[in-house]
Amino acid sequence: MKTETYTQKFEELTKIVKDLEKGDIAIDEMTEKIKKALVLIQDCKQSLNTVNEDVSKIIDEINIANDDY
Repeated sequence: MKTETYTQKFEELTKIVKDLEKGDIAIDEMTEKIKKALVLIQDCKQSLNTVNEDVSKIIDEINIANDDY
């Protein structure tokens, strides 16, 4: 199974939102799109949290390295 990138997930989420905004989809399809959007939102949020943690660690390491000088 291929892992989707954050960008791919965000693009799919954007497409779902546009489809929902059009308003011309069947209620059953709408329900599935909303469920998929929820999963994508959760995945994107987790990805952003992970990146934020990684960046914070890098900044801490830089600050520690600068304190050594």
